Amino acid sequence: MEEIKETKLIHGKVCVKSGMERLFMPKKNIIMFVKNGRKTDMVTVEGTYSLNTSLNSIEKKLDNRHFFRSHQSYIINLMMINKIVTTELETHVEMENTEEKALITKQNEKKLYSFIEVL
Repeated sequence: MEEIKETKLIHGKVCVKSGMERLFMPKKNIIMFVKNGRKTDMVTVEGTYSLNTSLNSIEKKLDNRHFFRSHQSYIINLMMINKIVTTELETHVEMENTEEKALITKQNEKKLYSFIEVL
């Protein structure tokens, strides 16, 4: 994983600084953000980047029309959701372009359904 220092939302892209370089990641390529101790992993279609910032800090900067806080440890891209699966132990969201799953609370699952068309 690549070490990243800072994130900001800029014109539909997230800009992450890594050393002397800045990566401009289109929102459509971001699958999810996952809490990883004091850092946050940004899972993208290109790979996973480790960010030196909290999930709460990222949530404040992201557009809530595209991203949703499904659980205390996850922010997911609404356009990357494949399905929601409930097992005896948990409810999780399966996302496009990754094997990783994001947990979702029952309360947030209901909130999510209010944002999308349910047939």
